[in-house]
Amino acid sequence: MLKLNLLPFQDKKNLESAELSRLIASLAVCFLFFLIIFILLLVSTYFSLSILSEEQKKLIEIRQSDPKTQEILEIEEKIKQTNQLIKQVYLKQEEMILWTPLLEKMTKIVPSGIYLTNFFYQTTDNQITLNGWADQRENLLYFQESLEKNSFFKEVEAPLSNLIKQSDIDFSFTLKLVIQP
Repeated sequence: MLKLNLLPFQDKKNLESAELSRLIASLAVCFLFFLIIFILLLVSTYFSLSILSEEQKKLIEIRQSDPKTQEILEIEEKIKQTNQLIKQVYLKQEEMILWTPLLEKMTKIVPSGIYLTNFFYQTTDNQITLNGWADQRENLLYFQESLEKNSFFKEVEAPLSNLIKQSDIDFSFTLKLVIQP
């Protein structure tokens, strides 16, 4: 079948405009309908969430006023304080020098014929001063060599007065202590 549109051009334009207006109006009504439904959903969600939020605030207030909760909060505060004290003790322990292994090592390297009379430690620069007596120079030189090889010490300094006498020597050494973890 053949469709012929014999309307004048102006009427065709008016007809198309009217049809387009009806389409736009129907789309606008549909959009408005969905927009209203969406707004209603949002409002109902907002009110339900605000009610839940208020109830949660009331429950929190009730729990905070509960004596058991107060006890738990006090215990938590004591735990925090104890942890701080433990941390401070741990930091102090890291700074400590373990003298027992150091003195054990030193007693093992002191040869016979040598007596230590003074042990002085200077904390500012980790320096040890050793004073003592040696019966012979060979023993003293062996002791000095042992100190230089020891991993606890560095920069072993001995004055020349240690080497003047052959026997019956009052000696002195200055050592830097190596801090070991």
